[in-house]
Amino acid sequence: MPWLTTGILLIAAFVAQALWGWRWEWLAALQANELYKQLTGLVLVLFFVMQWRLSVARMGSASPATRLLTLHRDQGALAPLLLYLHAISFGHAYIRAMSLAFLGLVALGLLQQPLARLNSNRLNTAWLVVHVALAAALPVLIGYHAFNAFYYE
Repeated sequence: MPWLTTGILLIAAFVAQALWGWRWEWLAALQANELYKQLTGLVLVLFFVMQWRLSVARMGSASPATRLLTLHRDQGALAPLLLYLHAISFGHAYIRAMSLAFLGLVALGLLQQPLARLNSNRLNTAWLVVHVALAAALPVLIGYHAFNAFYYE
């Protein structure tokens, strides 16, 4: 499960650098550029929309293609890297909540297969409810963030 290791390492690296204040100055300079912030924000939104393909596919049938589930999982493990390219810190207030919800969503996604091996319907159902709830809450936070970013800039 290289995706599991990759995802855990990326989340840990993002959290560690954010907590300890470590940063690449060239990336911080890029992130100060308004066009860069808008483009990387757009990439994150498109990535998030792409990840929703699995939910849409599940609405059509009980079991989506294995390939779609594999893509959802593998690409989801890389999400912290995209967040890092957009912002090197957790931010403040609602942006912090959005960052933590995003990383929490990825962490929950990484736990899916290990939890499934426990063969607990209750645990798997709870996992799915929380994973989908975070995935549903994030577009609201992202929309609010985009509104503020464009309205006040």
